[in-house]
Amino acid sequence: MKIHMVGIGGIGMSALAMHWFLKGIEITGSNIEVNDRTDYLKDLGVEVHIGHSESFLSEDVDEVVITRAISHGNPEVLKAKRLRIPIRARDEALREVIKDLHPSFAVTGTDGKTTTTAMIYHTLRKLESNPYVFLGGIHPDLEHGNYSSGDQGVVFELDESVPTFSSYVVDHLIITNARGDHLESYKDKREYVKSFVDLVSNVKGVVVTFADDEITSDLGKVTFGIGKGDFKFLERRVLGRLQSFTFEDPGGKLHSADLIVPGFHNCLNALAVIALLSVIGYDIDEIAEALKDFQSVYRRFTISFSSDTDRIFVLDDYAHTPEEIENLIKTVREVFPREKVVAIFQPHRYSRTLRENNKLAHSLLGADEIYIAEIYGAFEEDLGISSRIIVDELVKSGRNAQFVEDLNDFIKSLDAKENTVYLFIGAGDIIYYSGKFVGKLKNREVVKN
Repeated sequence: MKIHMVGIGGIGMSALAMHWFLKGIEITGSNIEVNDRTDYLKDLGVEVHIGHSESFLSEDVDEVVITRAISHGNPEVLKAKRLRIPIRARDEALREVIKDLHPSFAVTGTDGKTTTTAMIYHTLRKLESNPYVFLGGIHPDLEHGNYSSGDQGVVFELDESVPTFSSYVVDHLIITNARGDHLESYKDKREYVKSFVDLVSNVKGVVVTFADDEITSDLGKVTFGIGKGDFKFLERRVLGRLQSFTFEDPGGKLHSADLIVPGFHNCLNALAVIALLSVIGYDIDEIAEALKDFQSVYRRFTISFSSDTDRIFVLDDYAHTPEEIENLIKTVREVFPREKVVAIFQPHRYSRTLRENNKLAHSLLGADEIYIAEIYGAFEEDLGISSRIIVDELVKSGRNAQFVEDLNDFIKSLDAKENTVYLFIGAGDIIYYSGKFVGKLKNREVVKN
């Protein structure tokens, strides 16, 4: 069997590539640019080409798998059609892979999918289970960053950005929330809601939903929430980057959990995991104990640089929805209560920026200084808008916000100031510019605030 993967460097595609490659399937692939996943795959022995050319697709390939970012005019796709080589989308291929792996644990929803998926895997491993895992991020627990092989079921992140996610059949499911973040992929909100309903109808075991969520709260057999639901979040204590919280189980018994990952949202992620795993038979207190040393997924409150001497910190975070950004800045304020917060935000996707403009602006109000880069379009068609509209909304609110024309020039001009947290936010290539700033800081002259 030989499979060619177009867009192999994507976080989901690379995990699938590793799964097949480590099972002895011959894998080739192409990607528009070099990234850490293409380098990692090459180091494993996978044949990876940079760019796209029909010459990269050999005629003896049995199947071509593509990511949604690949256009119908891609030369490898056109050649596959000409040669009548079967073409499948990544989500269809993943659905085929997981169908015979039991028990299967899926996590879907707008916010917190990656962290919650990683928490399930981390907890199961501590409780001596060894599932496969397909993750939408990089985590230190996983043997290959975003993938680990196993022999007892599978844990995976289920992307809700297209309606086809509703066709997955799984044993257990967590829906973190549903905020309509990808409505551009659906006919209307009714189809969006129906897709969650259809997905839940395919679940063989337990469905866990957030009791406070407007769209999906009633879909769960088990719920978790803030003061309501089967598992009730009660109160929280914060000490720097550490936190603990108490919750009530369905029988009314009180429990506590400690986390080394900060942020109220991570307490809710952990409570969702506790709810699911305890209902299927694991001991609540053993689950909580297993979560004690859970570490963040890369680019989820990742501290890329710190200097306690002059109190300069650089944080990277993948947040790209208004709720995620607002929660992130609140968490930064908790962990760094005396530092100035400088937010550098790169909006992700034209459709989201257009739809959520006011909310995106509002989500950034907790920062002291705000810099907005141009939109990272991903694979979307340019809708003729600019992230300047976010800047305009912020200025109307009386905030100190500036548009960044060129991120390279901006990083060159950005001074390192003491008692400051530099927060790089976004799901695009903002991480590259954060890295350049960190490099600059290592040879810095500190400017006093």
